Amino acid sequence: MAPRRLIPVVPTALTLANLVCGFIAMAKTVDALQFASRGAGPLDTAFADRIVAACWFVMAAMVFDALDGRVARLMNQASPFGVQLDSLADVVTFGLAPALMAKAAYEHTIRELDLVWRPGVVTLLCSLYLMGAALRLARFNTQTDTDETSHLMFTGLPSPAAAATVATALFFVFRGRTEIGLSPEAGDALAVMLLRAMPGLAAALGLLMISKVRYVHFANRYVKSRARFATLVKLAVIGWLVVVFHEWLLFAGSLVYVIGGAALWLVARARGHSPMDELPAPWDPEDEDEEPAT
Repeated sequence: MAPRRLIPVVPTALTLANLVCGFIAMAKTVDALQFASRGAGPLDTAFADRIVAACWFVMAAMVFDALDGRVARLMNQASPFGVQLDSLADVVTFGLAPALMAKAAYEHTIRELDLVWRPGVVTLLCSLYLMGAALRLARFNTQTDTDETSHLMFTGLPSPAAAATVATALFFVFRGRTEIGLSPEAGDALAVMLLRAMPGLAAALGLLMISKVRYVHFANRYVKSRARFATLVKLAVIGWLVVVFHEWLLFAGSLVYVIGGAALWLVARARGHSPMDELPAPWDPEDEDEEPAT
């Protein structure tokens, strides 16, 4: 019986790892403000290094968040306790941490550029992101279904995707702007523009999280338990592209998911269809095993 008592520890540990990553991301953000050099400019290296570290912890938390539910289901240990704990962790990691990161990055930029800014308005805009994440997760807990087929689409932007958009935007600002062929001056100008837009971006993401816009769940819709070699090769190529071009590709992918999902939903509504009708059929490895008709 002893091994059976250890089984629930694994998904719980993954969820707690998600929570700890969120806390460390916030700690790195606070450190960024503490060690930022006054007069070093909005792209100060001391500030940038710590914000980039915070971004990495948010993205690491996404891996833990993706694993905990799947591990719980594989071990047949899914429970209401795990659902509630997962949402509490997500509020911290994908709600509070990105909101704090967006606020800190914006305020550091504005301070270094000596521009007039309204702290109350910025706090409100970033709070909209946090409130959207909390409401999104509470709605998910009360409306979710244990049937795996009900998870092919999300109602509202998923909080990990919203957090990824903030984190990858900041990562692009501090690491990726030099990788897209722009001159240093143009790259810095683009970075400052994105930083100044950060509170507005956070507010928009918060509203999308509580909207009725339908977003596809790629993992549940397209990734199956069995995969042929060709599919594994495709996944390996995608992984290689992410590793090589992660400075800008992650941000581009996040924007495509956020904007493309909303556009797809609007098109489906205009045509009077379900958003599912606008998507290609789910990939099924058993279809690939069939021999062509002769």
